[in-house]
Amino acid sequence: MTSGPASSTSSHYRSIVTLISLSVVAVGVSWRLWRGSRSRDTIMIQANSQVHRHPVYWFDDGTVIVRACNNQVDGKDSIVLFRIHEPLLRQHTKVVLEPESEDGYDVPIVTVPGTLGVQVQDFTSLLAHLYNNTPLSLEAPFQHVAAILRVSSPEQLDLPSVHSLARSYLVAMFPSGPSPFVHPSHLEEALSVALRYNITSIQKGIYYSIVTTTDFEPSSTDYPTHDGNAVSLSSKTITLTPTDVVRCRNLINGIVEHFTPVLFEPPVTPHMACTNLLADKWFPMVIQSAIAGDSVCKPLEALEQLKQIDWEAEDLCAACVREKREEWTNEQGEVWEKMDDWLKLDTASEQIGTHCNDSCVSKYLGGQLPAIV
Repeated sequence: MTSGPASSTSSHYRSIVTLISLSVVAVGVSWRLWRGSRSRDTIMIQANSQVHRHPVYWFDDGTVIVRACNNQVDGKDSIVLFRIHEPLLRQHTKVVLEPESEDGYDVPIVTVPGTLGVQVQDFTSLLAHLYNNTPLSLEAPFQHVAAILRVSSPEQLDLPSVHSLARSYLVAMFPSGPSPFVHPSHLEEALSVALRYNITSIQKGIYYSIVTTTDFEPSSTDYPTHDGNAVSLSSKTITLTPTDVVRCRNLINGIVEHFTPVLFEPPVTPHMACTNLLADKWFPMVIQSAIAGDSVCKPLEALEQLKQIDWEAEDLCAACVREKREEWTNEQGEVWEKMDDWLKLDTASEQIGTHCNDSCVSKYLGGQLPAIV
């Protein structure tokens, strides 16, 4: 049978349909392959990372997700997601974090650049302060204050008002001489923070605490390191840089050389009778206890103990006792001043005051924190 025009048209139509079907199938296969490849890439990214939401700072009504990364743990990056209220950061920080969009989230995502060196623990401490869960205060732990000082610094998230506040509380934690003082623990980290952020007013006191309360010398098992590397200490699990070890050596040598004659030579008074009494009592009442308590290395405390002795009960006249106590107070000030030279520190350029109380919160933050619960 001879094919007519209608038959030819029908055959041509079937060919077109077949081609379209094949194209659709090809596109479908390509789409599935692309989605499959994308899924595999996502799986690989997840396999190289440990991603989880923060258990506290993930608010359902949060307006931005902040992604922060810790150092590698077991060969994997630990990534923590925080869903927080964007104005809380924006009103304090000078750092501009570009928002991103990702499937599965209804709010923008910002990633804290790894180059800033922000640690998840420090960022968590910052949020604890901003959300008023653990605000900066005189009772706040040192680690909390130090974490906020780091993360709010200009080289990290740059929150000037928060940084100033944390700085004030850190200064309040570490009183200075010339009167005796007691410092909290974490002396080595406190020294590192004080040097890094040029908090000069507390550096001298921290050095004094280190040389009078710790064995700052490297242990014999330590390997020699070039300047700038940490050196582990034998008596405690602490570290000092070689530069700081040298400073501590210079400080203790200066203290011993200056204070030994002050401590071991009985002082002279205006009255011969009082001078003779001091000479008789100086060894049993001062030198013996000084040797037992290593007081030659602790001049501020040793001089304070001399001032506290009831010398009147030892038959010294009131005028001589008053004069000696004034001299010992002046000697405390002299030792404190000489420490600048022994340490080679410039402690005259502190940027903020050393006094801080809870009113600092309203002073620096101006009551601007939103009432978020």
